Amino acid sequence: MEKTWEPGLSSGEHRPSVEQAEHQALNIALGFDEGGLSVTGAGVQPLGGSRMLSNEEMVSSLQKLGLNLYESKAYLALLTKKQASAKDVGQIARIPQSRTYDVLESLTKKGYALTIPTSPKAYAPVPPQTVLHSSYEARKEEAQSMVIKVQQSAERRLSDIQEAYTSLMQELPGMTSQDLNVPESIWVVEGQEQIENAMISLIQQAKLEHVRITRPLDFANKPFFDPFYIIGMENMKIVDDALKRHVKMRWLSLAREIPSIIGLEVGDEPERRYLERDEDIPEKFVMVDGHSVLLNLREPLSQAFGSQALLMHSKVVTSIFREHFEAMWERAKPLADILPPILEQAEEASSKLREIGFKKTEVALYTTLLKTGANTLNVLLEEVKGKRIVAQEAQEAIERLTRAGLVHRISTFRLIAGQNPIEVLASIKKGKLGSQKR
Repeated sequence: MEKTWEPGLSSGEHRPSVEQAEHQALNIALGFDEGGLSVTGAGVQPLGGSRMLSNEEMVSSLQKLGLNLYESKAYLALLTKKQASAKDVGQIARIPQSRTYDVLESLTKKGYALTIPTSPKAYAPVPPQTVLHSSYEARKEEAQSMVIKVQQSAERRLSDIQEAYTSLMQELPGMTSQDLNVPESIWVVEGQEQIENAMISLIQQAKLEHVRITRPLDFANKPFFDPFYIIGMENMKIVDDALKRHVKMRWLSLAREIPSIIGLEVGDEPERRYLERDEDIPEKFVMVDGHSVLLNLREPLSQAFGSQALLMHSKVVTSIFREHFEAMWERAKPLADILPPILEQAEEASSKLREIGFKKTEVALYTTLLKTGANTLNVLLEEVKGKRIVAQEAQEAIERLTRAGLVHRISTFRLIAGQNPIEVLASIKKGKLGSQKR
């Protein structure tokens, strides 16, 4: 059917469908109208500012703020109609008619809808600017309450352990309670920067021993930042200072941290051992001098390591973590056993990259990153100075390597890291890195 021009529309524009107009109204109601809107065949798009949310994304966001699936759909339906009966809401939101009244009553109790005393009874939405803020504050308070409960639970557990320890020290012959004067405490540390600061502080305070269990950064998941990782010249100086104080440092991780993060030129100290599989390291913690432990907590839903940690100053608790560490340390392989095959893989990956046509500069930069581990562009340029690679040429090569998946940027530290040669060889074998000859 031929499209006709209508007054008020420029040539080539056509009046949006009812469905598109309703979707536009929803985004405007929820605050996605910065910079104006444009209705196209692909839906409602912003002329500037934020990207438009789809209906599915809006439903998902409302569920995160405490509504269930039907409540989220009903609220969005009310926003499009401003006022509607239960029957209309059910039809628009595609909610079973038998559930519509219950859903709307629940929305009303949660403060998302108002009842209008008409016949039949109608409902109107509470403006998003009002209800979303209060819902956000309530959910945030709920999350903070969970953190407090974790801390309280840990403190009760620590109290029980200390009580058992105290009674045994008092009752068993040949024991004394004088060591109980050491203050014991437990703290919740929130935020990646705060966790990193706590870890650095523990290294600075260490007098005898510092042990660490962690996992390398996973380039498949973002963000790359891991506060339990010690990266960068400034932080490594703190490690060097501890070694000069004769602090015994033992670090346990997964073998894949070499060479992408640590580099092939890893030193003898701190002493390192490695396990192979992710499941071999179910937790991450730092332990200092037999009296303090920093334990990285997991997110309750995803079970991924998150941005919360417990800092525990307790000899009793630390002794438990020590037993666990020593058992894992015995199972792990020393650096001398791990490094030779990785060196061979790195050489093979560099050779294969040359074979499939990567430029000399690109291969040189990738090989240097494997040698040094994650580093800044300035340090990388200093390392390749003898190869007569200028800054502009290096930056362009890094961009090409990044697009090819051979280099990753750790933006938090402004670092660049090379892809593990095992992954590079697998990609070449599968044909994902085809001929680069140009």
